Amino acid sequence: MSITLEPEDDWKNKIADQILKDLLDIHKIQGNSIKKMKADQNGVFYVEQEISVEELLKKF
Repeated sequence: MSITLEPEDDWKNKIADQILKDLLDIHKIQGNSIKKMKADQNGVFYVEQEISVEELLKKF
């Protein structure tokens, strides 16, 4: 479930997306699954989905 943020708070999801990209680089080496995160309306990050690196790379 993704929560839509006000445009002035969308930067929080951009940070979460950058964290995801950084984790991809780390986990490519380790071979672990990663947690796709989003921010709620209070700016708290939560795990939206846990997926394998291979699954995520297929989406790009």
